[in-house]
Amino acid sequence: MKYWLAIAMLVLSGSVVSAQEKIKIGFIDIQRVISESQPGKRAKERFQAQVKKAEGDVVKERQDLEKLRADIEKKGPLLKDEERRNLEADYQRRSVNLQRAMTDYQQELQQKNNEMMSDILKELEQIVTEVGKADKFTLILERSQILYSDQGIDITNKVIESYNSRVKK
Repeated sequence: MKYWLAIAMLVLSGSVVSAQEKIKIGFIDIQRVISESQPGKRAKERFQAQVKKAEGDVVKERQDLEKLRADIEKKGPLLKDEERRNLEADYQRRSVNLQRAMTDYQQELQQKNNEMMSDILKELEQIVTEVGKADKFTLILERSQILYSDQGIDITNKVIESYNSRVKK
């Protein structure tokens, strides 16, 4: 009886080994694809331009506020109470508006960044699927979710090349 159990275990382990040989697992570093691919670089440049514009608006308003605060400090003692209160109220109003504008810019930029990344990730999903089917991968994982892997199964470069060639067409 033990003899048959041992034979069954050997037969089953042999079929598991042959099944494992057919499994092909790869991984991709999405962040590297985004930073090194042409579409990713262009998206980053567009986003940086939007950030610089928002920063320019904020810096200009801050400078205006600093100028107004300096005027209040210099001329404050010389002004009538009502004029000084009006200037201080204007300073407070503009300061609150600046804080709101900064929050709005931050939310708007975050939303635009999410939209750009979403578009890139949709394209990447399609490309990874094509590469996976062409190279007969069983499973392709994202690099940040892997603790250890053999570098031989990294398909990031292939995906970047495929992504860049698709954009050129």
